[in-house]
Amino acid sequence: MQLQQLRYLITTAECGSVRAAAQKLYLSQSSLSVAIRDLERELGITIFKRTSRGVSPTDEGLEAISYARQIVDQADLMLSRFAENGESEVRFAVSSQHYEVVVEAFGDLLDAHAERACRLTLSETSTIQVIRDVHDHRSSVGVIYLNDYNRHVVGRSIESNGLEFRPLFIARPHVFVRADSELAKKASIRPEELSAMTRFAHLQGTEGSAYFAEEPLADLPCHSHVALSDNGSLARLLSEHDGYNIATGIYPSDRGIVPVPLETDEIMKVGYLIRQDAATDALREEFLDLLCTHCASHEPMIKPCDEVLERTGRLQA
Repeated sequence: MQLQQLRYLITTAECGSVRAAAQKLYLSQSSLSVAIRDLERELGITIFKRTSRGVSPTDEGLEAISYARQIVDQADLMLSRFAENGESEVRFAVSSQHYEVVVEAFGDLLDAHAERACRLTLSETSTIQVIRDVHDHRSSVGVIYLNDYNRHVVGRSIESNGLEFRPLFIARPHVFVRADSELAKKASIRPEELSAMTRFAHLQGTEGSAYFAEEPLADLPCHSHVALSDNGSLARLLSEHDGYNIATGIYPSDRGIVPVPLETDEIMKVGYLIRQDAATDALREEFLDLLCTHCASHEPMIKPCDEVLERTGRLQA
């Protein structure tokens, strides 16, 4: 087994086609197919199901690809750590649902290391992908939320992937609406007032259920449902159309949308994920310190948990 074969495997999985992967890798299709079949023969499994439309991983293939990513990532880390110029490259990745505090902390981390060569990654993605990214070592930290509705299902996924959830803050759900709408003038909004409106939500992919939705009250009746993967696109469309999104209430005030408290007993517990076997990581700790500082700055919109209070020097014995 060669490292290059694992890179071929990962690229093929990402492209979903041997032909597309071969073009991306500057190989012939036959050479790539032979490399994959040799790896399948060595492992004793079928990694890809071949169809006229391309390839898709088998169950065993998904597991093999996950291991391949870990090996390649660790090899890349070794290369960057022991580069010929003797200078270590700053590498850090975080995966998250769509939270402004994460973007703020990530920006501060970028500023703190502006003078060094760095490879920093912020992936705003689906709940399931956040969990996978941390499990597969693609990200050092993941940020998601739990509540009474999803904590059993999502919690099992967190535990089965060898991860740990640590709370950052508790927030009451808020309804984001266009700043010049009638609902924006209200002191609070009842759930039933939203039934005739369009709901804007973050895309969770084909594997996501209501339990993995980024927003609480995912089964709330609505007139139409619009799903987007990009937070900026969601905010722009929401500022231009009559609709709503449910979130923590933290968002810049200059985007043309405003938060209004939702009348519900639901709460959102936002926290971060790390691997249970995670080794000490100075960059991860630096990012978490920055993240906790930004979380604390949004009181009283949110209620900080003990870790935020401790990292910001406010936890009382």
